[in-house]
Amino acid sequence: MKLRAVGFDIDGTLYPEGRAHRRSVFFLLSHIRVVLAFSRARTRMRLHGEDDDASELRLFAEELNRNIDTAKSIRDSIMYRGWEGCFRRMRIYPNVRESLLRLKDAGLKLAVLSDFPVGRKLEYFGLADLFDAALGFPDSRRLKPNPEPFLNMAAMLGVEPGEVLYVGNKFAYDVRGAENAGMAGALIGAPGKKAPRGVMTFADYPRMVDYILTEAVR
Repeated sequence: MKLRAVGFDIDGTLYPEGRAHRRSVFFLLSHIRVVLAFSRARTRMRLHGEDDDASELRLFAEELNRNIDTAKSIRDSIMYRGWEGCFRRMRIYPNVRESLLRLKDAGLKLAVLSDFPVGRKLEYFGLADLFDAALGFPDSRRLKPNPEPFLNMAAMLGVEPGEVLYVGNKFAYDVRGAENAGMAGALIGAPGKKAPRGVMTFADYPRMVDYILTEAVR
C-alpha cells in the first residue's frame, strides 16, 4: 500500500468520545426532545438508505411533527450550530498536532470527513491549518458508510481512493465506508479493542504515524 493521503473522522477520532459526552450532557438534556428526534431520523436514514440532506430533513420533520422549514431551522440552530459550541476548549487526544505535522512533513495530504458539519471544530482544536480538505454532512452529500462521501474527499485531495487511509472510531461507518470506496480503513484509540479480527488498529497517534511512515509510504 502506497499512501498519498490520510483522512480522519472528527468526533470520537480527534478526541475521546466520552469526553464529548461529558461536555455535551447539559446541552443535550436541555434539548432532549430534539436530540432524540434527530437520532431516530438518522437511524431511519441508514436503515432505509435514505442518507441525503432532503431525507434527513423529511424524516426529522416527521419525528418532530413539524413542517420541513421549521425542522431545518431547528436542526441547523440546535443540532448543527448549537451543539458545536460544546467543543470550545475541548482537549483532543495527546500528540495529535505533532503527529499530523509529521505526516505533512512526509508529503502526505490530510483531510477530515464527518457526518456533521465541520464548522469551527478544527479551529477550536487548533488544527485548522493542517488539513488540505474538510468535508462534512450535508456538503458530503451522503452519510457514512455510503462510499460517496469518501470518494468526494479523495477528489478534493486530488488522489485515487486506493491511495488513502481513512482513520475513524466506528467500524461500521468509518472502516466499512472507507473499504466501500476502495480505501484502507483503520480505527484509533479505545474503539480498536473491539475491532473484528484483521482490522487495522492504532493505540494512539504517534504509533499510527510510525506505522504509516515505515510501512505505507514508499
